[in-house]
Amino acid sequence: MQAEISLEPDLTFAQIRRQLRVILMATELTRESLKGVWAGITLSWDEDYALDEAAYRENLRRLVQARPHGIYVFGSTGEFHAVDDDEFRRVVDILVEEVAPSGIPTQAGCNDIATHPVIRKLKYAADAGVNGAQLVVPFWMKLTAEEILKFFDDISQAVPHLPLISYNIGRANWYFYDEYRQIIDVAPNLIGIKWAGTPELDLGRLEQTIPALPELAHFIGEGNLLKAMRFGVQGCYSAWVLAYPEPTIKMFDLAEQGKWAEAEAIHAQVTEVMGFVDEMAEEFELSGMDPVWDKGAAILSGFLAGHQRTRPPYIGWSDEAMAQMKARMRDRYPDYVFD
Repeated sequence: MQAEISLEPDLTFAQIRRQLRVILMATELTRESLKGVWAGITLSWDEDYALDEAAYRENLRRLVQARPHGIYVFGSTGEFHAVDDDEFRRVVDILVEEVAPSGIPTQAGCNDIATHPVIRKLKYAADAGVNGAQLVVPFWMKLTAEEILKFFDDISQAVPHLPLISYNIGRANWYFYDEYRQIIDVAPNLIGIKWAGTPELDLGRLEQTIPALPELAHFIGEGNLLKAMRFGVQGCYSAWVLAYPEPTIKMFDLAEQGKWAEAEAIHAQVTEVMGFVDEMAEEFELSGMDPVWDKGAAILSGFLAGHQRTRPPYIGWSDEAMAQMKARMRDRYPDYVFD
């Protein structure tokens, strides 16, 4: 459990940042400390699709109270693709302001379709005080193996002291298991991998890969988390925790303690609830894309504040569908509705 840390009152922003740097030294991410359930926070948009800062701050505060093992912004759930540079900086600043005093570690996705904007984001995030950065390789056109290595080399040289986590996702057109050995050679500050939950992810092959890459922490989606924890996976980057934080975190903690039957029971229950949400979303013909579904489910549960809208061209779940879905949730799973 991370310690709560209080900042002194009436400080300037520069003084606050200096104090946060001291705090962050105590929450430094390493291969060993990178583990558990990390909450991939959604962004909140107002009726004009501008950042709803009040709702975003409130949701960070609610997550801090729930005590996941980490909080990160700008995964696909966090709509990294939908923000400009000014918004990126503001979102990262708020993340650090709200979360760092709690001692919970943070990450920011620093992703783009070319190397130079990725480096620009990485340098800002590192200066702001995030504990680590999550990266996809540029994904507009397929990269060669040489280009992949050059990307990681350039990134590592730009921010050599910032821990990096590779988001191995299909949209980047690159699934590498054995090749990570070469990447570690050019990017020694790479500490982990987020394996995307796709058909291409072969759990059997992953089980063989983990012992060959002991320098890295391996993360996976919630669906296969308990199976994969048995052979060395250290955690998950989670959307479940945005809707149902207590059971999701407890599930991991029980599994880490070797209480597999209790963890499996929680996993089965949350999977059932999420399946019911899936059925309703399909019935109402609602999008299942990551930021739309993940935000919709979190607002539906009542754990997160704000509205479920996502930035165009992606369409969030409608208010009419949400009202009917929430009524059904209250009837069938009352313990999984919080407002």
